[in-house]
Amino acid sequence: MKKVISAVAISSVALLLSACETTNSAVPYEASTDNVIAIQQGLKTTKVSVAPVILGTDVSEHLMCRLNGDVTVGSGKTLSQFVKDALQKELFTAQTYDPHGPAIRARIDKLSFSSVSPANWQITMHVESDNSPGYSVEENYQFETSWTAAGACKNVADAFSPAVQDLIGKVVGNPKFPQLAGK
Repeated sequence: MKKVISAVAISSVALLLSACETTNSAVPYEASTDNVIAIQQGLKTTKVSVAPVILGTDVSEHLMCRLNGDVTVGSGKTLSQFVKDALQKELFTAQTYDPHGPAIRARIDKLSFSSVSPANWQITMHVESDNSPGYSVEENYQFETSWTAAGACKNVADAFSPAVQDLIGKVVGNPKFPQLAGK
C-alpha cells in the first residue's frame, strides 16, 4: 500500500511540475520606420489619440498554447493593451500623438494563432473614429515553429510584436487612414 501511495505522490508531483506554464515574450515593441512615414504622410500635422482597444464578440485574450499555458506579451499587458500601446508608440514616434486629439478606436474581431506549421498569428481589427466609420484590416503573420511545446509557444509569443507591427502598417497604410483624424 505504501508503494502505491508513493507512486501516486511521485506521479502527482511530476504532473504538477510538467503542467501549464505561461509563455512570455521578451520582444519589446519597436516602432517601424515604414509605419512612422505612412503616419506622417497621412496625417501631416494633424494629431490624434488612441482609445482603449476592445475585443469583439467571441474574441478572447486568454490564448492557450499547446496546453502549455497562456501566451503573454510584455510586462503584464493584455494582448489588447499591447496593441493600443503599439499604435500609440507609432503615433508618438511620428509626432502625431496628442492625448486630447480625436480618438482612434479599435476593435479586435479575430485573434488567434497556430503553433504548428505553417505557424501564424491571425488578427483582424476594425478602426474608426468620430470622424469616420472606419475600416477593417487583417494580418496573417507567419513565423517559424518548433517541435517542442516550450519552443513553439515561445515562438508564438515572440511573433506577436512583429505581427502587430504589420497589422498597424495595414491600418496606417490604408487610404482611409487620414479620415480617422478628420482629414
